[in-house]
Amino acid sequence: MSTFVWVPGCSLTAMKYHRHGVVEMKPFQPGERLGAKRDLDRNVKGYKELGRELSQVRRAVSKQREKSVLDDRTITTTFYKSPVGTRSVKGSGSMFYSDPVGRPSFFSSVRKV
Repeated sequence: MSTFVWVPGCSLTAMKYHRHGVVEMKPFQPGERLGAKRDLDRNVKGYKELGRELSQVRRAVSKQREKSVLDDRTITTTFYKSPVGTRSVKGSGSMFYSDPVGRPSFFSSVRKV
């Protein structure tokens, strides 16, 4: 009985080394990552161009995120005067009456937070 399962597009050599326990994921030791990158730059065709394109796309995405964060900020406004004022009128005796009166108002400042 064979432990290999045929998957189209994969070589038998790749299947051999991807079996459980043959290739283990372990973190890079100090300096190994740079050596692996240099080795890929030298031996894999198109790796440098792919890295350059990937860094350009990362920069473009970060600029888009910054721009969207700046555009999506909430706008806070403050009034110079309240849009509703009151008018007090003295009634008979010691009675005073207050009536709300609308007045033209405007925004004094528009700031983005």
